[in-house]
Amino acid sequence: MKILFMNASPNKNGNTSRIGEELLHQVDHDTLYMRDYHICQYGVVDETDEIKDIFKKIENYDTLVIGAPVYWYTVGGILKTFIDRLYMLKETEALQGKDLYFLAQGSSPDESTIQTITHLASRVATLMEMNLKGVVVDSSDGRKIISTFSIK
Repeated sequence: MKILFMNASPNKNGNTSRIGEELLHQVDHDTLYMRDYHICQYGVVDETDEIKDIFKKIENYDTLVIGAPVYWYTVGGILKTFIDRLYMLKETEALQGKDLYFLAQGSSPDESTIQTITHLASRVATLMEMNLKGVVVDSSDGRKIISTFSIK
């Protein structure tokens, strides 16, 4: 099984990275830093858009672990823009059948934030025909995320 950790934080060395790498420290995996790719907003046509490059990488993996910080009660803009773009792209077929673990961390997320992010992950998995293995929204220390997921 090939695992890809998709870090959707603008900070390569922030809490999302720390939590994801701690979660996967004994598991063979690769990391894709989404901030390294230019992803245009939905509806923008631009030759510098690199979203298709991300899908080319994704197609080589069986399992995606997507991690994002919580900003303004939902996932941060990098991941939100990526999710917005899942519509109308043939390349999203690369997501079908993949296992998905979804983690988000921020400062004391409230119940509404947890419900919103859980719903978002569930809809992405359903619409992209992925196998949602778990969603955990936690504080910035990530203890709940690390203790909940068992990724092998």
